[in-house]
Amino acid sequence: MAFVGGVKGYKVRLIIPAQLSSDYNPADRIGIMKHFGADVEALDPRPYRKLLQNLRNEERAAAYVALRMKRCHELEKSDPTIWWANQLCNINNARAHRDTTGKEILEQLEGDVDAWVASIGTGGTMLGVADAIGKAFPSTRVVGVVPTDDPRIDWARSGAIRGFLETFDLPKMKLLTERILDKDLPDEVVTVTDVDAREMANRLCKEEGFFCGISSGANVFAAIKTARKLSKGTRIVTVLVDRRDRYFSEYPNEHYIV
Repeated sequence: MAFVGGVKGYKVRLIIPAQLSSDYNPADRIGIMKHFGADVEALDPRPYRKLLQNLRNEERAAAYVALRMKRCHELEKSDPTIWWANQLCNINNARAHRDTTGKEILEQLEGDVDAWVASIGTGGTMLGVADAIGKAFPSTRVVGVVPTDDPRIDWARSGAIRGFLETFDLPKMKLLTERILDKDLPDEVVTVTDVDAREMANRLCKEEGFFCGISSGANVFAAIKTARKLSKGTRIVTVLVDRRDRYFSEYPNEHYIV
């Protein structure tokens, strides 16, 4: 977002949590955003301490996301020149991956796709590519990947994130993760630990020359785990989605965060 805004001459404000439900150091990502010219606002959750204090970790993570969405919505309402990308709900997030990432995968493989494996995150990459591949190969297995402390699809399935959106008086909007569930996807969810994601990212760097980040390591770890369950000769697709330089300040204990 910061890169696109800088190139196109848009003023960009990015909202990040002042703290997360888990240990994570966003210093490198903040530096990258600022280099592209964005303003970075750390949202202080302390005014909502009473609401947050008795929540389980996964509930607290969902609440932090809803709080940031509340802040973005308030900014958009306050000024008609402000546009909120709202990537958790914006269907164009998924459509972009359907029409570009998914199309590229089909063109490169020139054949069946037996499984599509990706971190769930906002839901955009997973849903968009699943739509593109599923149209060509309806039997493709869709596998979602989540970190141990940020179970995005469970938020949608349990209604936790929906409850927080209502608590914070946000307008009705459909999350991309809810759209995924509407399609009875994913077929399977793989939870990946920090250690497994980090070790796979290290292997990709040392063995393949891919200087990718921890989310990419998690995707490949889950893809290999999926491959071991399927028959020999099946074709499994995943994506490398981030760079390792976003994690320098956390070395050697980088955290898998979607």
